[in-house]
Amino acid sequence: MRSTRVALCAASCLLAALACGGSESTGPSTGSVEVVATTTGADLDPDGYAVAVDGGAGQSLPVNGTVTFTQLSVGSHQVALSGVATNCTPSGQNPTFVSVTGGATTHLAVAIACARLEMIAFVSWRDGNGDVYVMNADGTGVKRLTTTTQPASSANPAWSRDGSRIAFASNRDGHEEIYVMNADGSSVSRLTYFNSSFPSWYYSSVPSWSPDGSRIVFASSRDDADALYVMNAEGSGISRLTNNPSTVASDAAPVWSPDGSKILFLRVVYGQDNNWDVYVMNADGSGQVNLTNSVGVDECGRPDWSPDGSKIVFAADSFGNGNTCRSAQLYVMNANGTALRRLMSSSAQDMWPSWSPDGTKIAFTSYRDGNQEVYVMNADGTGPINLTKHPANDLLPAWRP
Repeated sequence: MRSTRVALCAASCLLAALACGGSESTGPSTGSVEVVATTTGADLDPDGYAVAVDGGAGQSLPVNGTVTFTQLSVGSHQVALSGVATNCTPSGQNPTFVSVTGGATTHLAVAIACARLEMIAFVSWRDGNGDVYVMNADGTGVKRLTTTTQPASSANPAWSRDGSRIAFASNRDGHEEIYVMNADGSSVSRLTYFNSSFPSWYYSSVPSWSPDGSRIVFASSRDDADALYVMNAEGSGISRLTNNPSTVASDAAPVWSPDGSKILFLRVVYGQDNNWDVYVMNADGSGQVNLTNSVGVDECGRPDWSPDGSKIVFAADSFGNGNTCRSAQLYVMNANGTALRRLMSSSAQDMWPSWSPDGTKIAFTSYRDGNQEVYVMNADGTGPINLTKHPANDLLPAWRP
């Protein structure tokens, strides 16, 4: 009887071992692989990655997360990471190989480093009405951020200094107002509002963020004159910065300096030469200085600061063609208005410049291909390249800081 019980016990133990995928002498024949991702840097891949073992179906892997593959046979297996954004780079070899041990979990750490994306926001009419789009700085990855319906349109996109938000103007609610949204186009909110005390020609437009992201400067006609205003980033606390009556001067296109101390803008003084010039003032509206004193028209698009604040790029029609800017060209000068020089010599209409965050490039709008396109060139005016190459009008570029 005893020998029978021993035999039955041995048989049951053997069956149990076989059920675990091994044998009485070798142990389990399967194991697991746990893949752990650690992603650092800026502009992390928003939808994560995919991981596959031995060319099988991929599983989703968060940018800082874990995925486990079970029931893998003992031995060597290939692990491949895919779906990695172009600005992100895995360390080590990809694919790589891991060794699976029976009844155990092999841990594979994957480190991914992401570089900050260079991006340009712009306005395009390619979908039938003017909307804000974004693209990589080489013209790839074009994505529509706003969705308006005709005859409404959006204009004047401006990035917050940390690149997380975009302010823009839109007439989607009947009057041109300032709006703000996340950089992916989500959470659109309106900041300015028309009321019955405003003139019928009321608008609020051309926003620009303070470097700390707490305030926005913009142009508006709310007090029956083209003047500049500042408000908190959520739309409260609006105050007027320039105070000329509408019969004396008009102000437009403000841009906050990189250090937050100055605001660049455009002004025309009526009864003098009636031409727009580039001005600068302190951030509180004091100390207004004319930098260009030009006989031409310097209002052909918003001017911009170099990232270090030492230079200013702007568009001007030096041939005095009124407000049409038919012969607009790009110019650069020191921040105090000295050392003015023309960047390119062409018959095209070039305007609305925007400096790249590293100071080496300038994006701009040009008519040189028969319709408005977004171009980029070296900061010295050489090497212009068409980024958008679309039959619809693409204009008003704004480089992400």
